[in-house]
Amino acid sequence: IDARGGAEIREPPAAHPTGIMNRIAGVHVSELTGEGHSMAMRQPITTKPMYLYLEDGVPTRATGFFNHNALYEVNIPQSGGLEIVKGPGTALYGSDAIGGVINVLTRPAPLTPQLDVGVEGGAYGYRRVLASGGFTKGHNGVRADLNVTHSDNWKQLAPFDRASGTIRWDAVLGTSGWSAKTVLTGSKIDQQDVPAISRAIFDTAYTVNLAPIAYRRVRALRLSSAIEKQSGDNLWSFTPYGRINDMGLLPSWQLTFDPQTWETDNNSAGFLARCRRDFAPMHARMILGTDGDWGPGRFVAKQAVTVRSGTYRAWWSTTDGATQYDYDVTYHGVSPYAHFEPSPVSRLDNDLGLRADFSGYDYSTRLAPVDTGAHRVPASTSVSYSHVSPKMGASIELSPAASVFASYRHGFRAPSQSQLFQQTATSSTVDHRPVKVDSYESGVRGQLGTRFVYQLAAYDMTIRDDIITFVTAQNTREATNAGKTRHRGVEASAGAALTPALRLDASYSTASQRYVEWTPQAPRTGVAGVSYSGNLIEQAPRDLGNVLVTFSPRALRDGRVALEWSHTGRYAADPGNVFFYSGYDILSLHFNTFVAHRAELFTRVTNLTNRRYAELVSYDQFQRDQYTPGAPRTVYGGLRYAW
Repeated sequence: IDARGGAEIREPPAAHPTGIMNRIAGVHVSELTGEGHSMAMRQPITTKPMYLYLEDGVPTRATGFFNHNALYEVNIPQSGGLEIVKGPGTALYGSDAIGGVINVLTRPAPLTPQLDVGVEGGAYGYRRVLASGGFTKGHNGVRADLNVTHSDNWKQLAPFDRASGTIRWDAVLGTSGWSAKTVLTGSKIDQQDVPAISRAIFDTAYTVNLAPIAYRRVRALRLSSAIEKQSGDNLWSFTPYGRINDMGLLPSWQLTFDPQTWETDNNSAGFLARCRRDFAPMHARMILGTDGDWGPGRFVAKQAVTVRSGTYRAWWSTTDGATQYDYDVTYHGVSPYAHFEPSPVSRLDNDLGLRADFSGYDYSTRLAPVDTGAHRVPASTSVSYSHVSPKMGASIELSPAASVFASYRHGFRAPSQSQLFQQTATSSTVDHRPVKVDSYESGVRGQLGTRFVYQLAAYDMTIRDDIITFVTAQNTREATNAGKTRHRGVEASAGAALTPALRLDASYSTASQRYVEWTPQAPRTGVAGVSYSGNLIEQAPRDLGNVLVTFSPRALRDGRVALEWSHTGRYAADPGNVFFYSGYDILSLHFNTFVAHRAELFTRVTNLTNRRYAELVSYDQFQRDQYTPGAPRTVYGGLRYAW
């Protein structure tokens, strides 16, 4: 597990998750409109459901209702830390954990009454208020966090607004060993989505918004209560939770080939139940648990009848056309698991796990089934999946300052409801098979002296039956299980305290991600089509790097000045490997100082050299090259005061 503490996240707080997560070896978060993002973690840069997002161990959404922008539904700037598992995490966490797991931790109540308020502003109408406070009285502690953010955006006509709040209540029930942690989190996000642009527009007018009509309206509410009892070597835990998710969307990326408006509602409930026991023999730990999730939802897609005008043929207005999808779907899943950590000999730790997933969907269309055209509607049906996912690992302590580790992990992901029931022009989608992955990893970690820490890991992942959408010769998008892909790489990170005031932190990863077997037209036509077997997977950077140099002189009174370099390497822009993007390098500057005992001034400058670059580049035969511009030089500053 790679971890980032709450202090690192808040010193100073980043405006986007890229400001924290891209410092981790092998992790890349693309900065899209507002706080939108796409993720790459032992996977290409993708919006596909390959990751599991958690808050205090509770999934933020039901399986099947994945949102690639899930991090904006969690209040990261005020979190207590991040835990990141790279690679499959199914054996412990369940479906969706293919590329990795991101667990955002909430902060506990302070022992003494506290109030912390930060206000900041920046270029392009950016302003944010972060307020947090709490107290502990007797056996109860409460913390409340509030995040209110607005940005006019450097892209034209693309404002962003969010309001997020978290209330956490920690209670210790006398001396009985019982405790409870209850967390209520809500988020409201309103933003305009901006489509990608051609290379010609990128070179001449990269701030233009070609779709002022595109929007995203998100409402998310979660309530969970982790109830635990500690009794000797035993720990019993039961966490019931409920979630409300509502999203309205006019997808900007579909305007050129299939303009639609979407409405998705999903109200879900579930539980995490487990018992843990420590054993003196072999210094072992056993965990037995069962997770359950039930999530009814609805999806409606209507044709968007659009009007284009102006110099760049932008989409300026839209009216609703025919209803193309309208269905109810309920996800249900139960997953028992066992986790065993024996240490049979000194300096050897083992990690064994097995999970069984029993899940499925009950789907009911409100429209008549359609089996022709670009918006085929499958008939009402039910689908189910059962799968067993093992994992095993070992860690050997070579010395008090160094250890080696190795692991095998198997992963599983049920198809999302959109991949199953939004059929488009594909001949069949309800028979999509689950995605499966086998991952092998080994490495070494440790420290040299008291000033240098390091970690090096190599991995080899093979994914079978990945669900990939491709562009046909008829300019339709069709999704099928795509044979086999392979993802191999090396990740390295190191930190060194060069002097008491100067620190260097660096991370680097290199990867090869290829299609092993993919002939995408064959499932639709029944005959052999174009084969991409052996090609590089598009939008899979060859390498990623980050270097952070931090200087903390006494004159800054516990503050610092830091220079950060971030590197994204070359990648293919199309599956045919005809078009490539060279990648980019970005410099950023961070500064903070305490002007009084409780008053902190801070500033951030991103893209210090004001480089013009693209966060994402793709290519297909109809839209040609498509660039998602990166932000220009942006300056932020603020004041934080604590009582």
